[in-house]
Order: sequence, then C-alpha cells, then structure tokens
Amino acid sequence: MAEVTAPVVRGSFSTRDFEEARAVLADTYGDHVPVLHGESERFAFSTTVTESDGLGLDSLHYGGLIENDFVLQEGTLLVGLMREGRLDYDDGSHEHVLSPGELYWVRPGRPQHQTTADVRFDFARLEMAGLARVAAGLGDLEPDQVRFHARTRGTPLPERVRYWDSARRWIAEHVLADDVLAAEPLVRAEAFRTLARATVLAVPNTALDRLADPTAATPRAAEPATVRRAVAYIEEHAARDIGLAEIAAAARVTPRGLQAAFRRHRSQTPLEHLRRVRLDAAHRDLEAADPTQGDTVAAVAARWGFAHPGRFSVYYRQAYGGSPGDTLRR
Repeated sequence: MAEVTAPVVRGSFSTRDFEEARAVLADTYGDHVPVLHGESERFAFSTTVTESDGLGLDSLHYGGLIENDFVLQEGTLLVGLMREGRLDYDDGSHEHVLSPGELYWVRPGRPQHQTTADVRFDFARLEMAGLARVAAGLGDLEPDQVRFHARTRGTPLPERVRYWDSARRWIAEHVLADDVLAAEPLVRAEAFRTLARATVLAVPNTALDRLADPTAATPRAAEPATVRRAVAYIEEHAARDIGLAEIAAAARVTPRGLQAAFRRHRSQTPLEHLRRVRLDAAHRDLEAADPTQGDTVAAVAARWGFAHPGRFSVYYRQAYGGSPGDTLRR
C-alpha cells in the first residue's frame, strides 16, 4: 500500500471489500465497529495518506450507508473537512448532522456513534503532545491545561475553517509532496506548527477560550535578562526544531510573557528574531555556495526552514537589499 520517501510515508488504497476497508481504518484511526446497510455492491472505499513527524494528512471516500461505533486512538486529534455526503454522530454530549463544508473533529478516547452516507473527507491527524505545546504557547497555558471541546462549546467560524483548509492543502500539495522540502526537518516541523495553529484557531479549545477572554490577566513584563536568555538560546539552536514554547522554557518565562518582553525591549516577537537568525544563516550559506556544484536557493532556504521560495525572497530582499539568486551567483 505505502511508498516510503524518507522521512515521509505516502500511500493509497482502494477496495470494494468491506472487511479490507474496516481493517485499514482500524489501523489508521483506532477501534471501530462498522455495519454496512443496504446493497453491498454500492460499497466503495478509497484513501490516500501522507504521514510525517506527528502529522497525518488523509483524503477518504467511504461509499454506501454505514453505521459505526468508533473510538479514536489515544494521543491524536482527528480533524476533517467534509466535502461530500452526510454524517450523523453522537459523542455522548451532543448530536449533530454534518453537512459538506463543515469541520469535524474527534477527541481521543471518547466513544461516538456515527452514520455515514457516501462521504468524502480531507482529514488531518495531529499528535496531541505537539498540538498541546502549540496551543499552550498561543493561550499562555501549560500543555496539560489544553483541552479540545465538543461542538456544544462553539461552532468554528467560516473564515477560520477556510484558513484551516488552505493551510492543510498547502502542506499536503506543496510541502510534504515535495521530496526536497519534505527532507528538511525544519520544514516538516514548521508544517506541523502551521496546521496546529490553524487547528487551535478553528476547533473550540481552552487556549482559544483564553485568547477570546478580554479579562484574562496579562503577565508582568519580563526583565531584560529573560530576553538575553531567549536570544542566546535562539542563536545556539536555530538549526534545530524550536518554537515559542521551547524558547520560553529556556528563558524561564511563559510564552506570553516572553512575547511581551520582546515587544518592549526589541520591538519584535521571539519568532521574528528566530526567523532573522535563520535568514542570516541562509545568507552566509548562499555566499559560500557554488551553483556550478548544484547548490540552489531553494535548497539553502529549505535547510533553514523556509518552505515558500517567494516568501523567502521577500524576507531576503528586505534584509539585504537584493535577491538570494544574486548572492548565489556572485
């Protein structure tokens, strides 16, 4: 089924055999007990899967009328946009009929009863530990305080659903589909964080509650020593997979407190400083590169976490007054 292009796993599978489909779904998503209603000739199943570093991106067609009791495997949040069909579900706290264009999410370890009719979905499976770290950084929480709510606690805003969909499409079709980009750890890590942030903004959760609460306490401004610790950590670890949570931990302050300190003392955010440090490193690599030996701007940019060549060129021109291609050719 699967073709491996390290460190990304890609696969596709289709069948009209109900038991084969059940086995594939159980392996990917967790325990479920499906029952096929109606004529078996109507049943069809197909899926494509891309997996990398705590992130799974699936497109799925489940044809026919199917009733199912389902429990998502622990450690994963499943989020999907329904393209076609109908899904009725009851998660014990809420019953809902999902229509095309709506966002659907399943929290790990919570049983639900589903009935699907000729559905097509684009799914994302996100590792909860990494997702919680991203959410905690956005909402100034500890990771173990992050909880994703049932639909009863809020309906995703249409513009945020569109943003989630566009982020997922970009990662699936342009980042993880590109062998050169996908080979870079920083690119894969940023892909996860990008979709994690879109998920936090779209799916009701405790971090989003905190962001939306105007009475939330603002952390006291940090001392300059906090900023110095953060800067030292960024400059030492820029080539590694680090984000706001790791930088704040190294500085011994909350993510929100660190952001406030950077704005006060440097008029930028910690991640803007991280981007500039990586941009400087890419600049040095371009100066040392040799295009006659196959060195390219895209490869250097990807090495330092810049997956979008056009955006990298904009940042580069703003910083150095010329294009990265000009630097490479000198």
